[in-house]
Order: sequence, then C-alpha cells, then structure tokens
Amino acid sequence: MKHTLMKPEIINKDSRGGAIIVCDHATNFVPGYLNNLGLSHEQLSSHIGWDIGAANVSKNMAEMMDIPIVLAPVSRLVIDCNRCGGHQTLIPNTSDDVIILGNQNLSDIEIEARFNAYYQPFHSAVENIVAAHLMDGDIPLMIGMHSFTPHMNGDERPWHIGFLWDKDPRLAQALIGLIERETDLKVGDNQPYSGRDLYYTMQRHGADHGLPQTTIEIRQDLVDTPEKCRQWAALLADCLDECLARTDLMSLKHFD
Repeated sequence: MKHTLMKPEIINKDSRGGAIIVCDHATNFVPGYLNNLGLSHEQLSSHIGWDIGAANVSKNMAEMMDIPIVLAPVSRLVIDCNRCGGHQTLIPNTSDDVIILGNQNLSDIEIEARFNAYYQPFHSAVENIVAAHLMDGDIPLMIGMHSFTPHMNGDERPWHIGFLWDKDPRLAQALIGLIERETDLKVGDNQPYSGRDLYYTMQRHGADHGLPQTTIEIRQDLVDTPEKCRQWAALLADCLDECLARTDLMSLKHFD
C-alpha cells in the first residue's frame, strides 16, 4: 500500500495579520486506497471523521483578518495531527464506539507511512509559518480551531463555545472575557475538553515558543451551515482584533 505525500492546504501563507489558525481536524478526506477505512459515507461525514464547520470558520477568519491558516489534508481517522507520535489514538482503532476496520492491526511500517505522508507535512508547514513570523519579529496569536458534537456518551454538552489551555491562560482567558462581555453564550473554560489532557498542536507550535495560544471549540450544530460559520468567524475576528491591541498578550512568555 503506497501513501503519497499530501501537503496541507495553506491560505495567506505570507500574511502578517497578527494571528495564525491551525485546523488539524479540517477534513474527512480518506485517500482512495484506504477504502474509506471500512466506514460508510454517513460515518465519515459525522463528527468522528472531522470537526464539522471548523475549516469553514477558519477560512472565513482568514479572509476577514488576512491571516494565515493551515488545514490538515486527511481525516483524523487516517491519522490525528493533534496527537504526539506514538500516542495510542494517533491512528484510532475506535471512535465514539465505532470500530475503524481500516485501522486494525497496523504494522509499524504502515503507521510510519501515514505519519510521513500526512502528519509530518502538516506540522512542518505550521513550523515554517511560525518561524517566518518570529524571524520577522512578529508575535502571532496561535489558534487551534476545532468543533465538538452536542452529544457524547449520552451526555448533553451545554456550552456554545469553549477555550482550551494548559499552562498559559492568557489568550483563553482574554477571549472568554470578551465573548461573555459581548454575548450571552455559554462559554466553556477548558470545556468540553481540557487543554491539560489534549493540547499537542498548540503546545508544539504555540506554547513551546512562548506564544499566546488557545484551542477554540465550537459546538457543531452552531456551525453546520455557511452562514453560521461566517457569523462565528466575524465574532471571533472582532475578539481577536481586540486581543491584538493588548500589550499584555502580545509578548513571548513561557509558563512552567
């Protein structure tokens, strides 16, 4: 089985709008030779295959703010770019109780082939964009754009949007404050997931450089149409513009 190298989609690569958006669950695309990983079209189109709406929100923000975005080239079920190498769910065997037949009993060679074809090009692209900003003396806000299913394991998830962080609370707390000031939305602070548990992409490309960073999670029923995505993008772009004017945010800082 041959895995052809696939570069991520990059928009506004050379822009310097003050922020970078990384969308590591942007698509549900599965290369043809993987035979949909044994899944139906409906399963791949559901939340297990990708973060519904996340790519559209990101692209709208790229247009509104003239900022670079990087979008992963394959479904999280092919390989999850928000996991470190060797993580037990880097290539998941199951997702939300769905067995991923095409991921069962993979050899080390098969895992390495996916890693080299899809994962490495994505993270290399993000690294290059961050490095270019830093070389120019720019301190970008790093945003991981995600979305979450309204129901998980039989539980309702009441949050409209959540902001994840690990050791550096600066950007997450600033955005939480702005959203709560401007709207009556129910905002999650390290909900519905915690950045202390899953934060690989933002840790690697944001926190490790001392950059202000957060992962944004929007509930998927709120970003399931182009118009909804554009509305969310406009709200987040306005909030980020305000963050860009704050000297306490626009600095390099490492947190232990």
